[in-house]
Amino acid sequence: VLIAGSGAVGASSILLDGSARTLEYDGHGALSAGASSRLLVDYSEPWRSHILDYLFLPNFGANLHLIKVEIGGDAQSTDGTETSHMHSINPLMISCDEGYEFWLLAEAKARNPDILTYALSWGAPGWVGNGTYYSSQGIDYHIKFMECVRDVYNITLDYMGIWNERPWGTPAWVKQYRAAMDEAGFTGTKIVIPDGRLDTNLESALMDDAEFRQAVDVVGLHYPCNHPAPEIIDMGLKYWSSEDYSTVGDWAGAGCWGRLFNQNFLRMNMTSTIAWSLIWSVLPGLPYYGNGLMYAYEPWSNYYTVNFPIWTSAHTCQFTAPGWVYLAAGNVTQQQSTDGVSSAMGSGYLPGGGSFVTLVPPTIDPSPALGENTVATAGGGDFSIVIEKLEGDCLRCKGAPTSPETVTFQLSGGLGGYPDGAIKLQSLQMFCTNSTEPFLHYPNVTVKTDGSFQVEMQPDSICTVSSIVGSQRGKHPDPPASTPFPYSYSTNFSDYNEISKQPLYFSDQGGSFVVTGQNGIILEQVAYQPPGKNQWAGNPSPTTIIGDSTWYNVLTKASIMFPSLTYKAYSPVLYAGICNNVPAHGWTLSGKNETPAGVCLLVQRPDHSTSGQWMVVVNVPSSGALIQHQEPIDVPFDQTIQLSLNATATGFVATVNTASVENASCSDCSRYGGSGYVALTSGWNAAAYTSFSAQAVPPPQPQKDSWVQTLSVAGSTRRNDFAGAVGGVIHVIGQQDVHVLALGRYYGHGSGGGAHQLSIFQPYTDKTIASAQVNGTGQTVDALGFIYAELPATVALQAGKKYYFTSLEVNQGDFFFGEGGDNPRVTTTANLELLDSVYYFQDAWHEIAGPNQMYGPLNLLIE
Repeated sequence: VLIAGSGAVGASSILLDGSARTLEYDGHGALSAGASSRLLVDYSEPWRSHILDYLFLPNFGANLHLIKVEIGGDAQSTDGTETSHMHSINPLMISCDEGYEFWLLAEAKARNPDILTYALSWGAPGWVGNGTYYSSQGIDYHIKFMECVRDVYNITLDYMGIWNERPWGTPAWVKQYRAAMDEAGFTGTKIVIPDGRLDTNLESALMDDAEFRQAVDVVGLHYPCNHPAPEIIDMGLKYWSSEDYSTVGDWAGAGCWGRLFNQNFLRMNMTSTIAWSLIWSVLPGLPYYGNGLMYAYEPWSNYYTVNFPIWTSAHTCQFTAPGWVYLAAGNVTQQQSTDGVSSAMGSGYLPGGGSFVTLVPPTIDPSPALGENTVATAGGGDFSIVIEKLEGDCLRCKGAPTSPETVTFQLSGGLGGYPDGAIKLQSLQMFCTNSTEPFLHYPNVTVKTDGSFQVEMQPDSICTVSSIVGSQRGKHPDPPASTPFPYSYSTNFSDYNEISKQPLYFSDQGGSFVVTGQNGIILEQVAYQPPGKNQWAGNPSPTTIIGDSTWYNVLTKASIMFPSLTYKAYSPVLYAGICNNVPAHGWTLSGKNETPAGVCLLVQRPDHSTSGQWMVVVNVPSSGALIQHQEPIDVPFDQTIQLSLNATATGFVATVNTASVENASCSDCSRYGGSGYVALTSGWNAAAYTSFSAQAVPPPQPQKDSWVQTLSVAGSTRRNDFAGAVGGVIHVIGQQDVHVLALGRYYGHGSGGGAHQLSIFQPYTDKTIASAQVNGTGQTVDALGFIYAELPATVALQAGKKYYFTSLEVNQGDFFFGEGGDNPRVTTTANLELLDSVYYFQDAWHEIAGPNQMYGPLNLLIE
C-alpha cells in the first residue's frame, strides 16, 4: 500500500494547519437493529467474548466509538421482531431482562467505558397510545426503557431517537418528550431527529421555534450520500449520518465504509456515521444477507468471520476519540513538482481520487487525549490523518476509480511539536489496509526537520498516519469450523439463553416468544396485541422460526398448551401450532397479519369463550389459494397437546395426540418448493410450548470433482529433508466461489504413510480458511495418487481471491516432491488456477514463480 518506488504517478502537496480547527468529532459506530444481532447472544464462550472484543475493545479491532440499539417493540423491524420491555400497559410487568440489546449495551460499556450509547424505536406494541405512537403513553414507554438501562445496567444513554424512518411527530411532542426526560433525571441524554429523511417541515420548525431547537441536539439522516445542510450547523445542531452502509461486509463493503467516514464529513460536515448493521447474526436465508461489519451467524458451531470493515473502522477509531476536532477542509491541486504547497488546511480530496481527513485532540496540550502513548514529545501537537482511495460501492453511494499518488504533507500550526511552531516530532505511526492486507503496521514515517513527510498511496487502499501509538491488529485464536444448522434439534426449553430469555437459535418474526418459569420452564408467546399503527413494517401473526431455509421433508413435533388466562388475547381466533416449509421471505415486510406461508398444523377456536368448538386445522398454500382441512377436537385449557407434522413437496402427515389427521388435498404443494424453516406460531393470544423437536433430511451429498486433472512428478526431486509448510499459490478465477469438500496430499511413488496437516491460508494474514489432517496409513489412493481428508463442512474460496494451499512437512518424515526448479507439474480445473509454488521458512512465506507447479503435490475435491 505504501512502498517506495511503487509507481505512484500523481503528486500533491498539502499544508496541515493545526490552528484550522472546525467541527467536533462525535464518534463513528454501528447499529444493532432489525434482529440483525439475534444469534450473537447464543454463542458459547470464549467465542462470544472474542467477537465482542473485535467490535468494541480499544486498540484491538474496530474500536467503535458509538453503539446504537433498537428499542424492541414486539414488531417486525427487518429480519425479525425484537422483544419489548413492556408487552402490556401494566407497570408491574416491565421486563428489563428480555432480549439482547440491554446485554449488548452492557458488553460494549464493559470493554470501553467511554463508548457512546444511543437507542431508537422501530415499532411499539399496539397498546401504546392505543395505536397512537405520538402520545403521552409513547413518552412514558420510552422513559421506562431508559430507566431499565440506567437502573438495571448502570448505563445512562447518551442519545435517544424518536421513531425510525417514520414521521418525526410535532415540535410540541418533542418538547414534552424533552421535559419528561429531564424530569426523570436524563438531562444529559440528547435527542436525535428525524432518523430518516430531512424534510423542509423539520428544517422550518427548527428555525422558527427556539424552544423546539433547544430540545433537539442532533439532526440524523439515513443514507444521505450527498445532502449538505449548512443551515443545520448554523443553528448550532450536530449533523450525522445516523444510519448508513447497509452493504455486504466484503472488501467492496469495507471500501464503502472507510470512505464514508471521511467523505460524509467532507461533503456534508457530518461528524458521526453509523453502520447498519453492527454484526450480521441472522439465520441464513433471511433478507439483506451479510449487511454487517463482521459475521457471526452460526452459534451452533461458534464459527465467525472478522471482515475487512472491522479494519477500515479501525483506521479512524483506533487513532481518535469523540471530542477530537476535525481540521477544516480546503482545496488541493495536483502538482508534478514539490515546489510550493496547496492551500489545504487539514482535510480535503486528493487529485488522484480519494480523500484525507485530519483530526486533533480538543486542545494542543502536553497530555494527549488518548493517554500517554504518543510519538510526539512533551510539547503536544498530536494528530491523526486518515487517507483513503477506497473504491467500493455503498448501497446508496457509489465509489469511483482512483490512481496512485505521492502526497507530501507539511505540518504547521502546532502540529507535531510546540505551539510556537517548532517541530519536535521525528516519526509517525502508520497502518494501511488493502484487499489482501488488513490493518498492517508499517515502518514509521520519517518527519523531516522542516515538518514535512511523504506518503505514497495506491488505488483502493486506506492508510492512517498518526502521532498516537498503541494501535494494533488484535488477534484471537481462530474459531471452530463452519457447519450447517444441525439436522436434528430438540429442546424442552430448559437450555434457553438466560441472558435474553429466548430459546437457543429461534428467531421471532412476529410477536414475542420468551421462556418463563411461571408454570415450569415453558416458552410463551407474550405479545397479546398486534402493533397496529405503531408498526414499522408488515407483521405476521406471532411466529418464531428455526432451522434453515433449505430444509425439506422435516418431521416437526411440539407440545403446546393454552393458558386459562383467556383475557390475554386480541385475535378473533384463538390458536397455536407448528409449521413446516416456511419460506425465508414469506412475511418480511409483507404488511399482512396471517400465519406463515408454509404448511401449518394448528389447534384453534373461533372465539375466547369456554364453550366454543376447538378445531384441528391444516393450512396448505397452493397456487395463491389457502387450502384448509378441519377436524373437531376437545382441548382442555392448561393441558398439553402433542402435535406432529411431516410435510414434503408432495404431501404431508399430521397427528394430534398421536391420532392422524386425514390428508387434505394438495394440488400444487411444489409451489413453495417443499423446503424452508420450521416455525412455532399462534394468534395474538397467550400460547405456551413445553417441548419442540425437528428432524430434517440431510441434502444429497454433492458430487466431488478433482481439482488436479493431470499430474507429472517426473524429474522432480523426492525429498524428506525439510520441516515446514510447502504447497502452492491458488487463485479463484471468474465471478463464482469455489466450494471445497476435501483436502488431499500425494502418496504415490513411495511418498510415505504418515499424518500431515493440510491447510488453506489467506496470504499476509495467515488466517486459516480450511484445515484437515490426512493420514496415508490404510487409506485408499485415487487414480492420480492422492489421498484425502474430508472437511466437516463445505468451505467457499471467494471469487477473485488468492490463497496458500500447503502441507506441513516433517524433517526425515514422509517424502514430498519438488526442490524449486523441478516441482511437480499439474493441470487443473478452469475455475481455480495454480499460480506459483510456496513454502514457509525462517518465519516468512516464499513464493517460487512458475504456473501449474507446486511442492507436494496437493489436491482438492471440489463441487
